[in-house]
Amino acid sequence: MKTPATIHFYGQTDMGRQRTNNEDAFVAEQLDNHTILAIAIDGVGGYEGGEVAARIAQTEIPRYMREFRNGERLELLKQAVVSANNAIFTQRQADEKRSEMSCVLTSAVIDAGRKVIDMVHVGDTRLYQFRHHQLTKLSHDHSLVGYREEMGDLTEEQAMNHPQRNVISRDVGSAMHEVADRDFLEATEFPLLPNSILLFCSDGLTDLVTSKQIIAVLEQTASLREKAQQLIDAANAAGGKDNITVVLVEYQAAEPAPAQAPVPPTPAQPTVRPVHPMPAAQATASKQPWYGRSTVWYIVAIMLAILLCLGGLYYFFRSYMQPKDPIETVPISQADSFIGSPDTTMHEDVLPLDTTDMEAFVDDEEPTIESLQQRLQEKDRQIQALQELVEKQQETIRQQQQILNSR
Repeated sequence: MKTPATIHFYGQTDMGRQRTNNEDAFVAEQLDNHTILAIAIDGVGGYEGGEVAARIAQTEIPRYMREFRNGERLELLKQAVVSANNAIFTQRQADEKRSEMSCVLTSAVIDAGRKVIDMVHVGDTRLYQFRHHQLTKLSHDHSLVGYREEMGDLTEEQAMNHPQRNVISRDVGSAMHEVADRDFLEATEFPLLPNSILLFCSDGLTDLVTSKQIIAVLEQTASLREKAQQLIDAANAAGGKDNITVVLVEYQAAEPAPAQAPVPPTPAQPTVRPVHPMPAAQATASKQPWYGRSTVWYIVAIMLAILLCLGGLYYFFRSYMQPKDPIETVPISQADSFIGSPDTTMHEDVLPLDTTDMEAFVDDEEPTIESLQQRLQEKDRQIQALQELVEKQQETIRQQQQILNSR
């Protein structure tokens, strides 16, 4: 049988051991059947000023959330905090004695129906989530010391004892704001995890009580009232230098079933189905070799292409390295042959071959690489000269054609 989900909450504030007034405040109330509004507020500005600012936020935010119910919870909570901010600023503008008052706060709407936490936070009050013996900080301190602690530059003990631990970079009430203003509201949505406890608190607790001590209290099987009192008592036992505020919200629900490892599939047994016998001709056709007619023709085409390439290369080298068919041939004596063959002849084509350039080869018994390269260069010069001659002839023909067209 599935266990029904339940949500419980409790809030408490204490003046501490060294203060003569309490500038802290809190909200812990039910908005509807499955939604809780929880806020921890810490006043700033000295005697009376911080206390007034905290009371304005304590009154204005719940009023706004009750009056405006249509819309996304996170957006409504942001608007509510901005409304409280502007109300505090208006009040401090009207009263010179409270011209420095403001507050810091951490607020959240805990929706057990949607299983989400919509948080809006300003300052160095904090929101923690405790679950499975682990304490996770959800909010970020808007202070240099808090930032250095979160980045690991300071240990928890060093941050708790730092002389600037209470110097904040953001507050509620020192200036007029809008929801879209940058560097004002920290607004985030978190999942509401089953069997977890949310802790909202002021720095009067976290400046004196370590995370390990908080875990030791929250993991007990006591009521929320008893746990809140134990946390306050721990802060007072450590000196109670500041006001102390604690709000606890506990959500109990069935844990989701752990993901099961996939079961490897068992080998499927062959299923025997009656089939029609295949005709012998069709059975023979179904067992064809890996090659077909198209494959054979493809191989033949490749072989022919290779043969043509080899033939072309042979013709190219033969025609380039040896003279073309002679128009007029002049026999060369064996002594004058540079390739050492009595059958070798020189020929004249359109351009006569300059035999003077070949004198260097006459006395050689066998051609060298240098001599062959020189001959190839000479052939290139002849081809270039021939191309120039053809271009001149083409230009002459074009000129004659232009003359004929002009007539």
